Amino acid sequence: MLRPLGICLALGSLAQNCLGSCVPHTTPCSSLTVTPPDGASLINITATERYNVTYVGQTFNGVAGIVDICDVEVYLTHGDAGDEVRFAIYLPLTGWNGRFQGTGGGGFAAGQFDIELVPAVTGGYSAGATDAGVGQAGNTDLWYNSTQLIENFVHLSLHEMTVLGKELSEKFYGRKPDYSYWFGCSTGGRQGMSEAQRYPEDYDGIFAGAPAINWDKITMADYWPLTVQSQGGDPVPLCKLGAIGNASVDACDLLDGAADGLISNPLKCEFDAKSVVGLEVRCDDNTTTTITERDATVWNRIRDGFKDEEGNFLWYGLEPGTNYYNQAVQPGFLVSLQWIRDFLLRDPSLDVSHIEQGELVDLFHQSVSEFGELWGTDNPDLSAYHARGGKLLTWHGWADDLISPLGTLDYWKRVVDLAGGEEETDEFYRVFMAPGLGHCGMGPGPQIPVDSLVPLVEWVEKGNAPETILFSGNGQSRNICKFPKELEYSGSGNVSSAASWKCI
Repeated sequence: MLRPLGICLALGSLAQNCLGSCVPHTTPCSSLTVTPPDGASLINITATERYNVTYVGQTFNGVAGIVDICDVEVYLTHGDAGDEVRFAIYLPLTGWNGRFQGTGGGGFAAGQFDIELVPAVTGGYSAGATDAGVGQAGNTDLWYNSTQLIENFVHLSLHEMTVLGKELSEKFYGRKPDYSYWFGCSTGGRQGMSEAQRYPEDYDGIFAGAPAINWDKITMADYWPLTVQSQGGDPVPLCKLGAIGNASVDACDLLDGAADGLISNPLKCEFDAKSVVGLEVRCDDNTTTTITERDATVWNRIRDGFKDEEGNFLWYGLEPGTNYYNQAVQPGFLVSLQWIRDFLLRDPSLDVSHIEQGELVDLFHQSVSEFGELWGTDNPDLSAYHARGGKLLTWHGWADDLISPLGTLDYWKRVVDLAGGEEETDEFYRVFMAPGLGHCGMGPGPQIPVDSLVPLVEWVEKGNAPETILFSGNGQSRNICKFPKELEYSGSGNVSSAASWKCI
C-alpha cells in the first residue's frame, strides 16, 4: 500500500533537509561549466544565483514554493544547422534530495520551464527543461522544414538536457545524483516514453501521463470530428453534443454500482445516441432545440473513431463522458491543424479548416508512412529499459478529449504481449485509468495527484510497486486501480470518498 500523500511529502522534506545540510557546493554557481554532448557545440553558458524564485499558477508535478537556486542557462548548436537550443538547469542552493528530474512540454513546446522546474526544486530535485531550439510559442511555421530542429524536438534535446543536468548536478554538489526521474504529460508523456525507448540509461523512473506516443495517428484522428460534422448538413451545435454526452453518462453511470456522475469503465458503456432522438435541449442562447437522427449519427461516429470510406478502422474516437468541444467545433484542435498544414501539406498559408473524409484518410496514411517511425514513439520493446531496472508509470483520463485513452491501452497490451504477460509487465510498467479525468487534468472526475512522482519514487527506491494511486478534486477522491482492474462501489459509504470504492 502507498503511504498517504501528505506523509510521503513530509518524509521527503525531512530527507531533503538532511541531504542539503550534508552535501556542500563543491563548485561555486558562477564557476560552473559544461562539456557539450557528442555532436553539439557550446554557444553560451551563464550560471547565476537567484533568490525567492516562485511560480504563480497551476502546477502538475508538485507545489511551487519559494526557492533559492543556481540557474544555469546553456545554449547549444549542432554542426552547421544554425539551431540555438536553450537548456535551463535549476540547482537548489539548499535541500537537494540527491535526485535529478527531467521535465517535458506540451503541444509543440518541448519544455515549459518555471511551471515544471520550480515545483521540482521545491521538492528538492535538481531539474532541467529545454526548448529544443523551437521556442515555447508552438509556432511550427518556423521549424517544420528543419531536419535538425525536428530531431531536437522529438528526442535529441531531451537526452542532451538529461546529460547536462546530471553533469551540472555532480559538479555543483560533488557527487552524481543517486536517482534520476522524468516527469511529463501529453507531449511530455511522449517524451518520457521516447527516453525509455531510445535512451534507456537516462532515467531510473519515468512518469509519462496521457502520452502522445501515437503522434502520427492522433494528430489526424483529432481532426475526425470536424470531418464528421461537415458531412450531410450543418454542424451539430455544441449544446446538442453536450446533451448527448450527458445522456451517455446517465445511461452508464450505474455500471460501477454507484450514481456518482462518472463512468468508471467506458469500455462497458453500450450507449447509442439514437436512444435520445427527440430529446429537447436548451442551448446557451436560451433557445430550445430537439436532437435529431443526424445529431445522434454524428455523435456516434465521433465516438466510434476515425474510419475510411469503407468503414475500416484507422484510430480511436472519444469515449462516452468526454467533452467534444475542442475537436468537434470550428476551428478545431490547433495542433492537428498545424500538423496537417505544416508537416503534411508543407504550406503554412493554407486554410485546412474543411477537409473531407477521403482527403483526411489520405493524409492519415501519409502521416503514418512519413512520420510514424520518428514521431510515433510507440515501440513496445522496453526490454532495455527493464534490464537496467527502470520503472515506468502512466495514468490516463477516461475523459481525455485530445489523446484517446484507448491508444495508451493499445500500447500497454502490445508491451504485455512482447514482455510475456501482465505479471512480467507489472515488474516495470503500470498504467492507471482515471474516470472522468480530462487531458492531463480537468474534467468532472477526481483530479491528478498533487505530486505524481511520489508513487514512482516509492517504486524505484523502495520496491513498493503501486497497486492504486490516489486522485482527488472536484469534491471527490478515488484510489485509481492498476489496469486492468477497475473501480466498483463497495455498496455503502459516501460515493465521493475513495474509501467507499474497491478494485475488482
